[in-house]
Amino acid sequence: MLTEEKISDLTAEPILLVMIEEYSHLPEKKHERYWELRSKREEKSLTEAESKEYESLIQEWEARNVERVRALIALAKKRGTNLRGVMKQLGLKGTENVL
Repeated sequence: MLTEEKISDLTAEPILLVMIEEYSHLPEKKHERYWELRSKREEKSLTEAESKEYESLIQEWEARNVERVRALIALAKKRGTNLRGVMKQLGLKGTENVL
């Protein structure tokens, strides 16, 4: 992913907005699988393989979130504000309820 390689001072706002949206969530099938595994984890019925898969999905989500924040920061710089300011402009909340 490495957003810093994709983002330059010339990156247009529409591209940053697409990146922010893309990195805001896991792809649909992975998202669904995450919730299946999370439920099984809460029920304490995950197999070892499922536990590894669950951890992998969490790591992927965290990596995507890092890229999302980098894109948000780049957009904030373009707009002359900070991260919180651009998130407010876009009507975004933190990551606690995105997954």
